[in-house]
Amino acid sequence: MGKGPKKILFIDPPPGSESGIMPLLAERGWEVRRSGNYQEAMTSLQNWKPDLAVLNILTEAFNPLDLLKEVRENPFTQNQRIVVFSHSPKIEVVTGPSPRVSGYLNKPIDFEALKGLLLKTAEKPAPGRPVTVLVADDDEEFSDLVKMFLEANYYRPVVVNDPLKVVETARTEKPEAMLLDIMMPGKDGFRIMEELQDEAATAYIPVIVLSALRLDNFQERGILTGLPEIVSKDMPKELLIKLIEAQLGGTEAGGEAEAAAPRSDRPRVLFADDQTELLYLMKEMLEQAGFEVITAENGGEAMKAVFENTPDIAVLDYNMPVKDGLAVAEALKENPLFAHIPIIICTAFGEKSTKLRGLSMGIDDYLIKPVDADELIARIRMILKRNKQVLDTNPLSKLPGNPSIQARVEREIQKGSDFAVLYIDLDNFKAFNDSYGFEAGDRVIKTTANLLVKLTIQNENSEDFIGHIGGDDFIVVTTFDKAEPLAKSVIAAFNEIAPSFYSREDRERGCIVSTDRQGNIKKFPFITISIGVVHNRLRPLNSFAQVSNIGTELKKFAKAGSGGNYTIDRRKD
Repeated sequence: MGKGPKKILFIDPPPGSESGIMPLLAERGWEVRRSGNYQEAMTSLQNWKPDLAVLNILTEAFNPLDLLKEVRENPFTQNQRIVVFSHSPKIEVVTGPSPRVSGYLNKPIDFEALKGLLLKTAEKPAPGRPVTVLVADDDEEFSDLVKMFLEANYYRPVVVNDPLKVVETARTEKPEAMLLDIMMPGKDGFRIMEELQDEAATAYIPVIVLSALRLDNFQERGILTGLPEIVSKDMPKELLIKLIEAQLGGTEAGGEAEAAAPRSDRPRVLFADDQTELLYLMKEMLEQAGFEVITAENGGEAMKAVFENTPDIAVLDYNMPVKDGLAVAEALKENPLFAHIPIIICTAFGEKSTKLRGLSMGIDDYLIKPVDADELIARIRMILKRNKQVLDTNPLSKLPGNPSIQARVEREIQKGSDFAVLYIDLDNFKAFNDSYGFEAGDRVIKTTANLLVKLTIQNENSEDFIGHIGGDDFIVVTTFDKAEPLAKSVIAAFNEIAPSFYSREDRERGCIVSTDRQGNIKKFPFITISIGVVHNRLRPLNSFAQVSNIGTELKKFAKAGSGGNYTIDRRKD
């Protein structure tokens, strides 16, 4: 970038930004402007050419996704650097300590989780006794997918894609539950919930929020936008400033500072110690080693830092005021949101009892003071590498899990070459599990995983990818030319081995007798495989969420057959 102050454009900033955030940025020597509508924003992006644009994704002034699409397609703005920042106290009705909604799920939707929420929220439907569910979402493709799921489970879906018609439809249809998207142009989900609560005729309707936004969270790559994204109920000034500094490459206006590494490349370390000199010495050394470092001088500050920043690892001094290191560690391990964070305890004491207490709580490592910086860095890297592998590997199949799956699909999208994604699901697996037990079900999952590896990875040079979404769902990423032959070979090979899962009596009968998901006694055929094949040969794929939604849709069509089928997407739009 050239010399002169860095330029930041706020696009329809959320309330409070002009008095809270924007003056702070101006004080740092940055030139800050705002645009309040779509056309004004595009004009500023083209003519003023800001170094960074900050977009309010919850704006009701226009559709922010339309703006992002035009920015990416316009040759004058396609390289524009953008971050997403939205804050609203209304978010507390969804994620607060006393939420006013019956549930909150992120897209792409886990339909089993949605089914569970619906059963808790409304009466259980049955043939001849449907339960009405209002689906309020401006995404027609996603709405159709949800509609298919609801109809298959005996619900009566009423779909509204226009947010301005949601409340009126709720009055007339009187649904027993509502599935509501938060981010819709013209009227967001928060306003809709307020209007529903204001009327006695609609205040009773339980609402389940479905959103591609991660509320009260920071994402390096938002599912909806693919951009760095902060969406919270409060105004996290320090977090936003850090994000802006990282995007601009430094804090000095007009400077030529080297760009800070993106959050994904810089693991975040919390270092807590009440010795100030040691604290800042270790902070400097860790930053030089490529880490982002958050500091705390006592146990109370350490707890606050974890809640505000969610570090990748915590290095805690054992002997700190307010809360000692083990007390902080115990509090974190008891909190399901932070129990996964690995912890290193630094102590001047070497008592065996102290170490045993910490190890029994799940402490990952102990270091005796004085701490050697090189050893600490090496141990942090080792623990982070191990933790990533553990968190991302399915414990049953040992295949990569959802983070790796999303990263691989997004990598294929960015490459721009032809690729295909096979969404693989076992048919009649629940009935098998109910009859033979979970141990036998686990053997089927392991066998399926091994079969996919054997058929997909033909040699050590293969670049194909296999992942385990969870349960009996798998995914394969391959080239378009290999996708259909691979789907055929997987189905044929599985059909050959499937009878071996069953007892001689069931093999002779050709089926098993069990209960379906509604509790009805039925005969079930043997387990087969259904596959939905998503690809970009006929139409572009722009996001992981899009790929996931299409895959789920195609898999459902494949399962509608007699078993052992695949469906390949042949649509051009």
